[in-house]
Amino acid sequence: MNINSTDLQKIFNKGILNKKIKINNVAINSKEVTAKSIFFAIKGKNTDGHYFVKEVIKKGCKVIVVKNNFKVPKNNLHKFIKVRSPIRYLEDFAKYQRLISQGKFVGITGSFGKTTLKYMLSFFLEQYGRTFSSPKSFNNHFGLPLSLSNTPKNSQFNIFELGMSNVGEIDKLSQILRPDIGVITNIGPAHLKNLKNLKAVCLAKAEIMNHIQENGHIVLNKDDFYFNTLFKIANNKKLKIITFSKSKKANVQLLKIIKKKNNYQITIKVLQKKITIQTKTINDSFVVNFLATLCVCSYFNCSLKKIKKRVENFSLPSGRGNKIIKIIKGKKVHIIDESYNANPISMKNAIENFSLYNSHNKKKIAIIGDMLELGQKSKFYHLEMAKILNNAAIDEIYLVGKEVVHIHNQLKKTKKCFICKDIVHFKSLFLKIANEKSIFLIKGSNGIGLNKLVNQ
Repeated sequence: MNINSTDLQKIFNKGILNKKIKINNVAINSKEVTAKSIFFAIKGKNTDGHYFVKEVIKKGCKVIVVKNNFKVPKNNLHKFIKVRSPIRYLEDFAKYQRLISQGKFVGITGSFGKTTLKYMLSFFLEQYGRTFSSPKSFNNHFGLPLSLSNTPKNSQFNIFELGMSNVGEIDKLSQILRPDIGVITNIGPAHLKNLKNLKAVCLAKAEIMNHIQENGHIVLNKDDFYFNTLFKIANNKKLKIITFSKSKKANVQLLKIIKKKNNYQITIKVLQKKITIQTKTINDSFVVNFLATLCVCSYFNCSLKKIKKRVENFSLPSGRGNKIIKIIKGKKVHIIDESYNANPISMKNAIENFSLYNSHNKKKIAIIGDMLELGQKSKFYHLEMAKILNNAAIDEIYLVGKEVVHIHNQLKKTKKCFICKDIVHFKSLFLKIANEKSIFLIKGSNGIGLNKLVNQ
């Protein structure tokens, strides 16, 4: 990124006092400010960027965007741009970056798997050209415009997540991003606290199609219950549709999985071609996201040979089903780390995958935290997890949180189960049960704190 005073005049529609400005970084966190930053003082839930203006000035920040009523230090007048709403102008900055970029833009939404898919797409596309993607899970009304604002001008592939907690949010984000190709990974029971049912979730996710570029593409999951609904919306918008499936006829279709010693051989049809890869995992998260990745790669006409060679070096991002070893009190503790967030579909997949996992005679212990943001459906979905756990080949179960009491009450008496009301109580228990003769699955919503526990 290389923004000067002329660019700023176009974005803010006003004169800029300092004519020698050159900016290569946009920040809303004072800790990330450099001498070549533009800092937007944005008020969030927990803090207000205006409180950190003095710190930003000390760091030599070139441009600081504040609200109209902010009292600007007289000796630094040339650094400030006063506006009615800093967040709105961050969005305008992002739109300008999108306008001047010559690369292609991918927008990803869905109930789960967005970050894993973004990570996987970046991993495979970077062989074909400079690739940029939003960091971490920057997918909301702050994260997406901030990430888009920092897009390098010469990046060829730009990949962004679009998250939501309510109706209309993805519409606004997609209007800022204007993707060339969109992906809807799945529709599942997430955000039911604000949305009355799954159909409402489906329609909210479908908002990504409102602002896909003319003659643009949308990638859809043919195995999803709401595929037909999404397909009709895409057709009405005259978008070109690319489909993927694990079991049905699709543009990208899983044909077979064969176990070979410690590896799996997976054969996939991609349009009129076939690709056979070797992998150590058939984790559902990996398979589904790889199929979606091949859809996007087919849109970019990527060589399947290059993808095949690169698969061996791919590993799932932290907290999304990767196997890790932690040293706890001198012991090597084996963990299937699914700790980054949870909803009923990802929880079901994690438990079923763990049930099938070859533990090589190690005891299998599942640590399950609350699934949050399910609203009035919370009890129902936790009871559904009890059914799955009752049929799973798992030796011990530890439940963490308040909602998991519904699981506890419905487990068979033959199931060895313990329950802790919060992460504080569980942490001391975990230090006692952590051992080298067991393998642990850890899964729960971020608000419970299991992800932080694993990272500690």
